[in-house]
Amino acid sequence: MLADPSLVITQLVLIKAVAAVAGLLAHWLKQPLILGYLVAGILLGPFTPGPIADIDSLRFLTEIGVALLLFVMGAGMAPERFRQVGKVVIAGGLLQTTLIVCLGLALQPLFGFDFKQSILLGAILAQSSSAVIIKVLESRGESESLHGRIAVGMSVIQDVTSAPLLLILLVFFGETPQSAGAITLAIGEVFGIAAVTYILGRLVWPRILEWVSRFGTGEITLLATLALALGGAVAVNALGLSFAVGAFLAGLVVAGSSYKQEAISRILPLRDVFTALFFVSIGVFLNPTIIVDEPWLFMGLLGAVILAKGLISAGVVSIFRYPGRTAILSGFLLAQMGEFAFVLAIIGLDRGVVDESFFSLVIAVAIVSIGANSLLLDSTSPMLTVFTKAKEVALRLKPRRGA
Repeated sequence: MLADPSLVITQLVLIKAVAAVAGLLAHWLKQPLILGYLVAGILLGPFTPGPIADIDSLRFLTEIGVALLLFVMGAGMAPERFRQVGKVVIAGGLLQTTLIVCLGLALQPLFGFDFKQSILLGAILAQSSSAVIIKVLESRGESESLHGRIAVGMSVIQDVTSAPLLLILLVFFGETPQSAGAITLAIGEVFGIAAVTYILGRLVWPRILEWVSRFGTGEITLLATLALALGGAVAVNALGLSFAVGAFLAGLVVAGSSYKQEAISRILPLRDVFTALFFVSIGVFLNPTIIVDEPWLFMGLLGAVILAKGLISAGVVSIFRYPGRTAILSGFLLAQMGEFAFVLAIIGLDRGVVDESFFSLVIAVAIVSIGANSLLLDSTSPMLTVFTKAKEVALRLKPRRGA
């Protein structure tokens, strides 16, 4: 049964109004808009006083939001971006992602998670937000810095690896027991879908866009792009995979097209409108009392994101002989959780791998880590200065002791 149209419009106005105010507050505090939208969701959730948003009546709109978000993310992954960041960042990004997934497994006995929960947690922890990194760098005037380019490059690698990782997780989290053959089949599906995506991106989609561009109207380009984004999501979803993954793969089809910028520019305003709904819907599910009910678990996971993930990332960068300052700044830029982490958490909740308590915990840690990211970067430089001076003093004192 379809929702009452008047109810949908009322809820939409309520959510957009609160999201706009929270977004303005986040902007004023020099924080990413994502943080404001998540806070808006918390304010409209059933666990805080005040009006309660009926997210179920807008479920189809939030699905469109996550689809457009991941479509644009995939479309931004043109091959030249990887040539710019270099082989070191590609290898380092893959190593960093692998180590952090292993971190999730290492936390299994400490927090009492089962194997599936630990795998999902590792995959969630491995995701960092490029949008948050770029926002922090812009606020610090470091958009073109070495550590900034490294962090953004590694976050792009995380985005790329998230698609095959998600495909494998969807099979792994299936209702039937998983065997080595099922996992092998999942990996085969990854390569098969990658091949189809490459063929569409190189041979089919550029010709379609070229034909559409002859009409010279932006409306038709927008409609064609929307058809690809949502059509790809529906097609992949029909295969039993995630709607979000389909949109991401559709974005990859556009990534290599010479008409990419025109297609993205047309769809960006729609993405911003629907994405806000998605992040608000995430915040609605957060029960803030989880921080009080499970303080040690919350602090442990927050430490895993900020300290362990930051230090692992910094260590990976230093392996490739970057200066210590660059490695540490790069590492702590990555010490937060990104948009794809929310998608993974929702899938885990829908598949029954985690419960609402686990979901709330992950969202709470993500919100705090995003909010603390710029503060962490602000404190890094003074700490490095203190350590550098302490090292210089130690070196000066050493000869005197030997005298």
